Amino acid sequence: MALTFTRHSGAKGYEIRPLGSAPIHVHRGVPEGWQLSEGCRPRFTIAADAADAEPLAVVVRTEGGRLAVLASGGERLAELCLPARKKRWRPMYEIRLAEGTVARGREGSVPSLLLCLVVLPFVLLYLVAMTLSDSPADIPTATLRTVWKRPGGVFGRAVLRESARGRFRVREELLDRRVAYAQAVAKYWER
Repeated sequence: MALTFTRHSGAKGYEIRPLGSAPIHVHRGVPEGWQLSEGCRPRFTIAADAADAEPLAVVVRTEGGRLAVLASGGERLAELCLPARKKRWRPMYEIRLAEGTVARGREGSVPSLLLCLVVLPFVLLYLVAMTLSDSPADIPTATLRTVWKRPGGVFGRAVLRESARGRFRVREELLDRRVAYAQAVAKYWER
């Protein structure tokens, strides 16, 4: 079964909104009384309520600079590897699950790159028209999508997809929703 959600930042903080259910709240740091392993620094908590009373997952930075996703009991769900800040062309994101499976995602899949090439002349025409008029331009900056895939066959290996509009879709039988939430937040918030 696929779960679809979007991410939103607002005045009260960061939220993940799954379609058809209550929003998930994201807060900096870890809940009160949470015991961290040595060498780990707290990053953010994903909770079902705004007060952090029910943490779904806690994300900490480990010694290697990677992000570890911990369940509410403290067991490690996954490890997130973010690209270097200087990497600009098709950065690689990686999810390493506790059982050893690895899912890699490059920003800008081949179909989305082709779509950008097809749409580019129209965008340039739009920019010229906006320059000649006095209207403000609200052009989206992220026209590419990201797909996290498992190694193996060609079909059915995507575990997490991000659309150009910022909508995430996770296949729950292949990836825990808490890990998907953490990846969605970490991709944009941890920079």
